[in-house]
Amino acid sequence: MKTQMRFQKILSYVTLVIAALCLVFTVSFLTGGMGNVHYYVPLEGGVPSDKINATNFINASQGFVSTMLILSIVFILVAALLFVTASNRRRKYYVTNYIAIGVLSAFAIAVAVYMFIGVSNVMNLFYNDIAWEAGTNGGKNYADMFNSNYPVAKSAANFVLGYALGAIVACTAVVHGLNLLWKIKLMQGEKALLQGGLVKEVA
Repeated sequence: MKTQMRFQKILSYVTLVIAALCLVFTVSFLTGGMGNVHYYVPLEGGVPSDKINATNFINASQGFVSTMLILSIVFILVAALLFVTASNRRRKYYVTNYIAIGVLSAFAIAVAVYMFIGVSNVMNLFYNDIAWEAGTNGGKNYADMFNSNYPVAKSAANFVLGYALGAIVACTAVVHGLNLLWKIKLMQGEKALLQGGLVKEVA
């Protein structure tokens, strides 16, 4: 039981860190080259002038970041439930512990799924919707409109990080589920030992 209790404590802190990493990833997602895309869709007379066909990308990426910001904050709060319910240190789990772990696992899966879908959608628009090549889209493309002050590199770093973090979040949910099964098995074992000892005493 000591090994499991030590593991559940470490897992709780790791989960909180992962939730915080989701927030860090979110606020840094539209940085660097991707963050410069909006400079190619300036306002002219109060109306956006899309110079590289990036409107869909901007709308999708900003929507993804806005939703992920909310999900990340809620994820941190849900991870904090592990500490509020003492799921990180309790020897015996009660209803509140099962609820906290169940909510955390379900929410983590939801976050992971949203990350995979959102990152895939934004990446597709970034690579395939924006007009990159010179002489395309009636001259409204990145090559012809290039501004050295606002370079946009076709880097996959943020997308790879998104997929990796999504996979880690999904694994976190699975590990919590397995840890709960481990806990239940150990609790059942302890209960059986106690009952066995009680029977001997009565005899």
